[in-house]
Amino acid sequence: MPDSKLERRTILDPAVASLLNDMEHRQSDAALPRRQREKKARERAKMRARREQRVTFDLPPSLRAQVMDLAESERLPASQLVTLALARFFQDLAAGSLELAPFKKPSRSPRYDWNLELPEELLPLEVKKPAKRKA
Repeated sequence: MPDSKLERRTILDPAVASLLNDMEHRQSDAALPRRQREKKARERAKMRARREQRVTFDLPPSLRAQVMDLAESERLPASQLVTLALARFFQDLAAGSLELAPFKKPSRSPRYDWNLELPEELLPLEVKKPAKRKA
């Protein structure tokens, strides 16, 4: 059996990791010219302000492509299009015109009791990317 090197892994408290990360940012920023430092500070502030509005979901690629195509054709942000779609979904759910029960199937996950199985007619057809042409 080959000798394996035993290595001690350092586990950092999240607060300590955050402080170290902030120190690294400050050191790298200190080397920048004043205008670039100010620009970077503004960008970070903007990102912090938007953090509460951001969320990530897993979507089928075909649905994502459909959202992006519609947003592009309507010339509006995809996030606003999805916000409208979700708002309408919750209105329909509250009004009783949409029920989740027909889509619910038991989950084997210890975290969730149910999974939603969506019929193929609800999801757009799979989007196939065109083959790249050789130059």
